Amino acid sequence: MSENKIYVAAPDIFFNIFIFKKKRPCNSKAMKSFIAVTVFFLTVILSISHISAQNIADSLTDEMRSKILNTFKHFTFDFYIDAYENFTLNDSKDTSSIVPFSSNCPVAQQTRLNVAALEIYYNAEKVRGKFSLQYGDAPNLLASANYQWINTIRQANFGFRIVKNLWIDFGYIFNPVGYESSWCVLNQISFVTVGGYFEPGSVLGAKLSYKFSEKFSGGIMVGDPFSIAYAQNTHKAGIMFFTYTPLNNLSITYNNFFGNQALKNAQRKNNILYNNLIVTYDPVRNFELVGQLDFGAQSNSQMAPDTNETASMFSGFIQASYTFNQHFSVSGRYEFLNDPDGFLTGVNALTNRGLRTNGFGLSFEYKPVKIGFLRLAYRNMESYPGSLEFYSNTSDVMQSIIITTGVRF
Repeated sequence: MSENKIYVAAPDIFFNIFIFKKKRPCNSKAMKSFIAVTVFFLTVILSISHISAQNIADSLTDEMRSKILNTFKHFTFDFYIDAYENFTLNDSKDTSSIVPFSSNCPVAQQTRLNVAALEIYYNAEKVRGKFSLQYGDAPNLLASANYQWINTIRQANFGFRIVKNLWIDFGYIFNPVGYESSWCVLNQISFVTVGGYFEPGSVLGAKLSYKFSEKFSGGIMVGDPFSIAYAQNTHKAGIMFFTYTPLNNLSITYNNFFGNQALKNAQRKNNILYNNLIVTYDPVRNFELVGQLDFGAQSNSQMAPDTNETASMFSGFIQASYTFNQHFSVSGRYEFLNDPDGFLTGVNALTNRGLRTNGFGLSFEYKPVKIGFLRLAYRNMESYPGSLEFYSNTSDVMQSIIITTGVRF
C-alpha cells in the first residue's frame, strides 16, 4: 500500500558526467580534435537512427509492454474502505467515546472511518508475497503503545515453495487463531466479539505450512506476537494450525498459541496454551452456522493465595446466517467470555476477579453491488454483576445500534 515506483540505476558514465571532480589540465588542441570526432560520429548515428526510428520505437514499445505484462501478471491489488456509526444507547453517564473491548467500530456517537486499506499480493509458482497498509480507528486502537508501526502495516511477508504443497513464509504474518476479523467486510456481523478482542494478534516470525491432501492442511509458526492482550517480550511464541474438511459443507479448524509470557528477568514462568476450535457448517443452501470455542490456560497465574497454580479462561460464540438473495441477508450471534483469574483480561477492582461477559447481536445486510455492503445491527452486552465495565464504569449492561458500510475492490 505504498506507491509503486521503478528505480533504475544509472550507469557509471552518467555518474561521472554529472558529478564534478578535480581533473588535470588537458591539451587544448587535443580537446578540439576530440570534439570534432565526437560531433562527426554523433551526426552519423543520428542520421542512421532517423532512417529507421519508427521501426525501432515500435519494437522497443512491444518489448517493454510484454515485459511489463509478464511482470505484473502475478500481482493482485485490492482496495478496501469502510465507515461506521456506533450509537450507544442509554449512555447519559458515559464520559468516554471509546467503546471497551472493541476490535473495530470503537468510537461512539460519531461517523468514523474504521479502515482504509490497500493490499498487494504476489503469487507465482515458487514464490509469494503479501503487503497490506491500513489506516483508521481499528488499527489505531489495536496497536500497542510501544509498537505503533502496526498502526499502518497489517501484514508484510514473503514465502518460498520448498516442494509441492510445502511453503515457508517470513515476516509479519496473520495469526490463524479466531474466525473474526477487525475488517467488517470479512465478517457476517461487523463488530467483533469480546473474546475476539483478547485473541492473539499477528506474529513477526516464520511460518511453515503444508497441504497434506484436498481435505487436510496445517502448519506451524514461530515468532513474536503483537497484540493488546499478549505483550511482545523476549520469549518467542509458537502456533500450530490445522484445517480438516471432511465434507464440502463442513470445515473443522484447530489453532493454538503457546509460549512463555513472563518478562525476561522474571523468576517464574508464565507458560500459556491458548486453544481455538472453529466449526463452520452449511446444512442447507443459503444457511450457514459457525461455532467457536477458545480455552486458555497459563501457569503461575491464579489469584492469591494460590498464585503458583494454573489459571484458565473460556470464550466463544455461535452464529447463524441466512442469505435471502444476492442483495439481502441476516445474521445472529450469541457470545460469552469468562476469565475468573484475570490472567488475560486483568482483575476488576470492584469484583476482585477477571472479566466475564455475555451478549448477543443481530445484523441485517444489504449489498447494492457485489463489492459493497450496508449493515444495520443491534448489540446487547452484559458483564459480571457489579463489575461496571461499560459506559465509563457506570453500568453492567451496554446496548448499541451500529451502522457499517464499505467497499472492497
